Amino acid sequence: RILHYLDLHYYPQGGNPPAVTRSLWDPSYTDPSFINAQIRLLPRMREWVTNYYPGTKIGITEYNWGAEDHINGATAQADLLGIFGREGLDIATRWTTPTATSPSFKAMKMYRNYDGNKATFGETSVAASGPNPDRVSCFAARRADGALTIMAINKQPNTNATATITLTNFLPSGVAQIWQLTSANTITALAPQNFTGNSFTNVLPAQSVTLFVLPGGAPPQLSSAGATAGLFQFQLSGQVGQRYAIWGSTNLVTWTALQTNTLASSSQTITFGRTNAQRFYRAQWVP
Repeated sequence: RILHYLDLHYYPQGGNPPAVTRSLWDPSYTDPSFINAQIRLLPRMREWVTNYYPGTKIGITEYNWGAEDHINGATAQADLLGIFGREGLDIATRWTTPTATSPSFKAMKMYRNYDGNKATFGETSVAASGPNPDRVSCFAARRADGALTIMAINKQPNTNATATITLTNFLPSGVAQIWQLTSANTITALAPQNFTGNSFTNVLPAQSVTLFVLPGGAPPQLSSAGATAGLFQFQLSGQVGQRYAIWGSTNLVTWTALQTNTLASSSQTITFGRTNAQRFYRAQWVP
């Protein structure tokens, strides 16, 4: 290849209102500066690559939304990193590094070292959305250890936001660890939030960055419970109140759904009729 990266430098024009980050991705957003057009920078860069040199990576190696020493700069920085990850930017370099005591630097730590022990935001992007990204933006990613990380950014200067987070296709352990950066300029570990089901509600302070870390629930387990006349039994173990499907296969290639169970306790006896044919079983959580 003669070109490995399509690289641009990008700065907001005409101030730093919360909505300006939408110029990076939103095809319906008209930049309010002298540009006065739909920029949608990252999708546009990917389109250029597709049309003119497929396989080229994209990067923004200079960007800065300003207000480094103010919480507004921190919410912008957190929003930018979330957008970069969600939109598939391959490399980003901030100009320049903010001081380690600044809110903007701590916004970066919310993604890369929020606990002081190098704990990070997830590596695999997960779909996340909210009703109005100008007020509250939301990003999510699955981490290698199975945890789901959710970054919620309240951009409103004087208004708290009540966030109801609903999970789909993810089995949580029922506990949300919470880390938060506010205008006090400190990353604080809040008390863990216990919840049941697949949703919980939390209040996001005005101009704040909040990280929810949801450990994945334990996968279901199957264990043999023996056989009786004409019957084969095993134990299904999992989380109370969750639904699990039992699948069967004779060759470990083609699987057939046999039944679905909602656990009333931590384990349940599953019974099938005995046959002379070999069969394999597995359990799968059903959202």
